[in-house]
Amino acid sequence: MKITTTLSVLPIVLLIACDKSGTDAQREADKAQAEANTKTTSAQYEADKKSANAQAEADKKIGEAQNSFDKTREDYRHDMQSKLDDLDKKLAELDAKAKKETGSKKAKLDANLPSAHTQRDAFVKDFSSMQYDTATTWDASKKRIDNEWDALKKSVDKID
Repeated sequence: MKITTTLSVLPIVLLIACDKSGTDAQREADKAQAEANTKTTSAQYEADKKSANAQAEADKKIGEAQNSFDKTREDYRHDMQSKLDDLDKKLAELDAKAKKETGSKKAKLDANLPSAHTQRDAFVKDFSSMQYDTATTWDASKKRIDNEWDALKKSVDKID
């Protein structure tokens, strides 16, 4: 009987022993998975944080560059507007002079002033469109406006 009882208890003990080591193995696997999940979450958080910081830094630099460009464009616009105001005064003086002059001086003024006014109006229209220029189109537009300005200025200076 003792042998039979021992033999009957042996499978149960082995089962419990196997079950216990299986449970322990599952606990270890669950623990390892939890640690891996924690590390993955932590790594993802750090990557997201670095990405957000890099994006914030890039946005800051883009903002600074845009502000710098806006200031450059506004300074240029202000300078050119001041020059245009002076040219408008000169054209007004030439218009008044054309009304008073006689002879060849009047004929020269009457012949040249209309084209100078037309050229001036075209310049103002083109100059006004610069407010829509972006940093990528700015250099070409500025060069074009500078060339137009030089031609207009020479044209008006030649009249007098």
